[in-house]
Amino acid sequence: LRQLPEVARARLQGRFAQALLDETFEVSTPSGPLSFVLLGRGTEIRARSMLTKQPATIQWIESFDPNSVFWDVGANVGVYTLYAALRSDTKVVAFEPAAVNYFLLAANCEANGLDARVDCLLVGLGRGKAIGRLGVSQFSPGGSFSFREKQDGKRCSQQAALLLSMDELVEEFGLECPNYIKIDVPGLTEEIIAGGVGMLRRQEVRELV
Repeated sequence: LRQLPEVARARLQGRFAQALLDETFEVSTPSGPLSFVLLGRGTEIRARSMLTKQPATIQWIESFDPNSVFWDVGANVGVYTLYAALRSDTKVVAFEPAAVNYFLLAANCEANGLDARVDCLLVGLGRGKAIGRLGVSQFSPGGSFSFREKQDGKRCSQQAALLLSMDELVEEFGLECPNYIKIDVPGLTEEIIAGGVGMLRRQEVRELV
């Protein structure tokens, strides 16, 4: 590849990358098949292990009451977002601040024809309005990233991300109050809860995991 002329190499790399994105990986689930856009080993692992990594979460989603609203906070590439959206009676809002994972989250919704049933938001949740610094590499799709600094002192790439609170999203932005909430944001869970004290008191909220 490196021996090709520069323009030809760029064209070939672009076409090859597009071909890989277009070829999705299908997973059979109890609620029907799901297709995943694979970009790197991390996304492949997440797709293949969706039913076995957290089986309790899968069972929890299956237990939702009809016509529910589900918030997936820290959705990553959308494994649980997609599974919940397979239920035609469930409205899903997925939050993912890491740009590389957000791209795959939205792409997976589109690949499954679920983009009309899922609102994907490129935003992180916290105590209130802020600009956070997310330790993330855009070359590690499907990875788990954090707003907390690494304890080992090693520097990692950073991405600025908008942070909002759950209360602000409902009261100021008009998002429908969720019935079910999954929070998978290591190191930031307490701040997310603190930013949703008002909303979590509402009777519409049934369960938080």
